[in-house]
Amino acid sequence: MSGGGPVASVRAQLSGDPALRCLVTAILDRSDRDGVLPRRMTWRCRTPEEQEAAVRLLSAAAVRPGREGLAVKLDLARADAGLRAAGGPGLAEVLYEAAGRQPRNLLAEASALGRQAADRALSLAGRRTGAAAAFLGAQAERLAACRGELFELARRQGVAGLERELALLAGAIELAERNDQPVRLANFARRATGSTKGLRPGGRRYVRMADALLRYLPELAQGVAAEGPCEPADRRRLALERLGIFRNETPIDVLCFGHLVLEKRGRRLDAPALHRELGEPCRLLLLHLRDAQIVEMRAERVVSIENETTFNDYVEWLVESGRDEIVLLSQGQANWAVVRLLRLLAGTAPGLPLAHWGDMDRYGVLILRSLRRRTGLAVEPWRMDLPTFERFKEAGLPLPDGERAEIESLLAASPDEISADLLGAIRDTGRWVEQETVAEELLGGGRTRCPG
Repeated sequence: MSGGGPVASVRAQLSGDPALRCLVTAILDRSDRDGVLPRRMTWRCRTPEEQEAAVRLLSAAAVRPGREGLAVKLDLARADAGLRAAGGPGLAEVLYEAAGRQPRNLLAEASALGRQAADRALSLAGRRTGAAAAFLGAQAERLAACRGELFELARRQGVAGLERELALLAGAIELAERNDQPVRLANFARRATGSTKGLRPGGRRYVRMADALLRYLPELAQGVAAEGPCEPADRRRLALERLGIFRNETPIDVLCFGHLVLEKRGRRLDAPALHRELGEPCRLLLLHLRDAQIVEMRAERVVSIENETTFNDYVEWLVESGRDEIVLLSQGQANWAVVRLLRLLAGTAPGLPLAHWGDMDRYGVLILRSLRRRTGLAVEPWRMDLPTFERFKEAGLPLPDGERAEIESLLAASPDEISADLLGAIRDTGRWVEQETVAEELLGGGRTRCPG
């Protein structure tokens, strides 16, 4: 570091020496992280030129080979002492000035930012209640520890930007917890954030809000868990639906078949009955079922069916047999249109048998249990019981890896709940039976034969 003083020397070399620039940047970045020049550090060089640059900058006495490849060990304390012994400034001062950078202490800066951010979160928490207050309190702890996505947001947008986001989130959480009537997500988002796009499904704000509701409303979390959805996105959607917040009511529908007439605001909605005469199913939106009443129905029982292929096969069988039943397609976990229509049917004809037909596996049982919980009705399993499983188990499929353990856990948690005996048989045999396998045998090759 000679020729016009150490600073001038290093500055001149930096302009035309990429290897030296890389080294100086690495040293200063490390110094900024802790707020002090490290006494020693390892530099993983990419080229021999970078090794040579270390020797030119610090002297051969301050550079030793590392253990791996081109890595070198830098004795920065020794280089600093050499500069000071010559009556010049220390190494940190030389490097910062030559590089045109100001010294920083990123650790101290982060800590100060975390304290400020936590204070804002606690201030907001004092003005909120319920899940919103609990969410803000927990975020204050994370912010004080300089952890989490919201702390990174504070780094990017400052404390004021963080406070705006926390206020929006807390308002949305509180509004959702208090919601007492069905509302579309876009309309809810406008009320909570000022924009219909303020809570896009899958977006970070939507995820934070839904996760907070699941975490700080225990009854909501228990209700969602009882439904058995595995994917986080499904749990979030279901949590909001249980609070009356729907993405849209128009895509929420139920495919049904049977003689059924509804009335709404003095108007008859007889499409299901008309399509029944044509031997066709009919789609009813959740929107159609809101505030509607059943004024005419004809059915020996109501059956919900998990899979669409079996639903269509069963409708064909009903048309050919002449039986009067109302059949609903649940399509896996029943949506709120299915739940609403089942409640309407049961309320119109108390005592009418209600049955559900699904796969004989863990998910099929969870769907049945969910349907019973969400409707509050005694929906009974049909063609997914122990005798049917024993009859068809040889045609079943092997359980996926880990599924036995999942079934065992479910049985331990609810040993007396409906279909526990079926779950035990599935676990013991290591096989499960698709609904289509049962339907093909019962309905195929003889449409007029009652499947019982």
